[in-house]
Amino acid sequence: MVQALVRRKSRLRVKGLKVKDREKIKEAIAISIQNGHYTTRDIGVDVGKDHSTISRYLAEMEKEGKWGIRRDINNNIVISLQKQLEQQYQKLDKEPFNQLPSIQKWLTYLKSGRLQASRIQYVLNIVHGISDQLKVMPEMLVSYGVPIDVTKRKEIAIEYWQNFLAWFNTAYPQMQRINTVNAYRSFLAAHNINFAHGEGKRYGLSTTSDRLGEYKDILLTPEQIDKINRNLQGEKDWETWSFMNIDLHTGARAFAMASMSRDRIAFSPLFRVEQFESKTKRGDWYLTKEGKWWVKYPTEECRAIVETAYDRLPKDRKFLFFEDAKSDKANSLQASYFMSKMAVKFKRIFSELDRKSWLNEKTRIYALGDGLYFNGHPLHLFRHTMAQYYLAATNWSLAYVASLGGWENTEILNKCYGGIPEHIKAQIAKSIHVRFDTLNLNAAGLDQQASVSVIKFR
Repeated sequence: MVQALVRRKSRLRVKGLKVKDREKIKEAIAISIQNGHYTTRDIGVDVGKDHSTISRYLAEMEKEGKWGIRRDINNNIVISLQKQLEQQYQKLDKEPFNQLPSIQKWLTYLKSGRLQASRIQYVLNIVHGISDQLKVMPEMLVSYGVPIDVTKRKEIAIEYWQNFLAWFNTAYPQMQRINTVNAYRSFLAAHNINFAHGEGKRYGLSTTSDRLGEYKDILLTPEQIDKINRNLQGEKDWETWSFMNIDLHTGARAFAMASMSRDRIAFSPLFRVEQFESKTKRGDWYLTKEGKWWVKYPTEECRAIVETAYDRLPKDRKFLFFEDAKSDKANSLQASYFMSKMAVKFKRIFSELDRKSWLNEKTRIYALGDGLYFNGHPLHLFRHTMAQYYLAATNWSLAYVASLGGWENTEILNKCYGGIPEHIKAQIAKSIHVRFDTLNLNAAGLDQQASVSVIKFR
């Protein structure tokens, strides 16, 4: 029996067309990357190959070197932040809802602030939801293209908002609406509909959280901190120990702590720590996020903790808590993974503490993760604790603690994290003596006749 020879079809094809050698496929992949395709699936669709085949070619191209291909630990192509933003913005423009004229104008407004595409899409989805609930086009919300004055357009926008608000408060009575308010006001601002300071409160469009300051008094007690430290030291869990104790001295938010870089810590001539706060948008970029580098000068106690962390944690790596993954995107993911791991660990640690050890019911609810505001964010407890301990240790020096902890102003620190307690105000009042009938207000006489006692608090 003679078997017929079957010629296999050539797999050397680009977009369905036969090519003579593998170099042509690599050239097509390189061109596809230049055109803004950075994932194996996107490149595969563009050149007509499946993603696993593209991945194999990329591995060869990376080894050869001449193609300028570099991939991180997750096998993602390493590209500049500028190209990442451009690519993400292009995807935003392709969404059908985002092509509406009023949304296009808002999109241009948002992109001018260099916001991350994921954040932009988040606020776009909120306005999309408002539009769907009211059953009106976004153009109607701001009377886009209608020849009426701004005052009338503002009245219309407020009326639509109040209709939406009536539904929202009924559907989600326990839910904060601050993100919805911010998104809607941003949409209005892009169409020149603005509110004076304090005016938004009249219409339910205040950008100040309804629960601001509700969790002001929560903190870990000295006994709890001591117990947690002894347990972590006994388990030789220096990673968790370092995270908690550095955070108790710097008051950093979770991402700022998780992404700490060794080259941003200096021991001389002064002990200095720089941490990146992505919540404060000030034009700095780090690990694909926009934010601000806070330069902090913590205490000698913090210096000793950092030195212990250097001694106990793995050495010769760029980041304090994880290995360099070779790209900003991958390192950002590494920091997020580490944050999640710490959150799970501390939620368990807090739950195992004696419930009677918490100062009050509010603190118990927060620390155990049952509260609405802080549910799922146990690491934020360290920021609250730091604020109150440092304020007490510095006679409530709001300016110093705000600069150390990374607060933009003393108002937020005072209102939300730890202003002067009532009993301390009463003590200070007893020690101050002001005589309006005898006090000399001349500059020369102030030093001699006016004196204010400063109470020292331990």
